[in-house]
Amino acid sequence: MALNPFFQQGTRSEQNLVQSLINEQLKIYGVEVYYIPRDFVRTNTIIREVVQSEFNNSYPLEAYVENYDGFQGSNDLMTKFGVRVTDELNLVISKERYDSYIKPLLEEKYNNDASKVKLFSRPKEGDLIWFPYSDTIFEIKYIEHEQPFYQLKETYVYQLRCEIFEYDNEVIDTGIDEIDDNVKDDGYI
Repeated sequence: MALNPFFQQGTRSEQNLVQSLINEQLKIYGVEVYYIPRDFVRTNTIIREVVQSEFNNSYPLEAYVENYDGFQGSNDLMTKFGVRVTDELNLVISKERYDSYIKPLLEEKYNNDASKVKLFSRPKEGDLIWFPYSDTIFEIKYIEHEQPFYQLKETYVYQLRCEIFEYDNEVIDTGIDEIDDNVKDDGYI
């Protein structure tokens, strides 16, 4: 069976139309979160583990909250060190919006210096998201970049799987008091 002859199945104009519709829906139904990239201050040269990092910048970005009925996760756990909050948040952000807004700012700031930021082309695991409704900082744990799977030969969104950020002696100084006070107060203890 042949495909519909009235659609080209992947021309740039069709892809731009789908991307524009996605961007519009994110602006209508989304939440303004802040994307906070991780700066690598010092890494271990043997196993390339991040020893020290900072979070000095924040960028407002619209995101759609996938889990509409509350945070996911295994609720709060009682451990020998106290209560551990394990809330999870799933967000969808526009690939085009990231590429046209955040990526150029990161490239300009770091002047393509790969020693501080390891990846400019997409959001990366370990970066932070500040969610304003609960005044909570989440850490990006996984990024799905191929779902929905190549509609019209292109991908249009990043799906971010985030967990509550567990403070571990990082410097968070974005210049926005609502974000910075999360760690200054109690570090989610």
